[in-house]
Amino acid sequence: MEIHGGFTETMQEGSGDMRRPFLIGERLYLRLLEESDIGEDYLGWLNDVEVTRYLETGRFPSTLETMRKYLNHFRNSTTDMIFAIVDRETDHHVGNVTLNRISWIHRTADTGLMIGRKDFWGKGYAFEAWSLLIEYAFQRLGLRKIIAGAVADNKASIVALEKLGFRVEGTFRREYLIDGEYRDSVRLGLLREEFYKYVQ
Repeated sequence: MEIHGGFTETMQEGSGDMRRPFLIGERLYLRLLEESDIGEDYLGWLNDVEVTRYLETGRFPSTLETMRKYLNHFRNSTTDMIFAIVDRETDHHVGNVTLNRISWIHRTADTGLMIGRKDFWGKGYAFEAWSLLIEYAFQRLGLRKIIAGAVADNKASIVALEKLGFRVEGTFRREYLIDGEYRDSVRLGLLREEFYKYVQ
């Protein structure tokens, strides 16, 4: 992983077509989500029931204005961060990953992720994006624990999280209404020393 020095870092010399990269992985990089990312493609993700099935969003129609308000929340926050997930080969914005509710006292946060472009599903992009973000949270921010939640039926996310070292800490029965049925959700936690990069 390469880390470029700050949230307003400009493109580094020799970084190819990457636009303001912050965390760089093998196949993707993370940068701050920008106003220019808000458009019809992104709006299509949020209004697609397949993309949002296991997310909090998607219950009501999204608009460009609600998306701008969402972005402004992160711009004005000292405890929430949102990064665009960008494919290095094509420079396409394919999804977002967040670090939320950072407690600078307890050194904890929770995380969420969305891969909006379906042609990038099932190819390990969630694992790589989360890996970059979590390593940053532990190494650069000094956090000690990351929490994630997932609907119990969302096997792909749970597998990716467990591969990163997350452990299921609890089950919430019939927590979410999905496709007309109430589904269980699970909470997963990851301590710094359990992160897969530190235990190999």
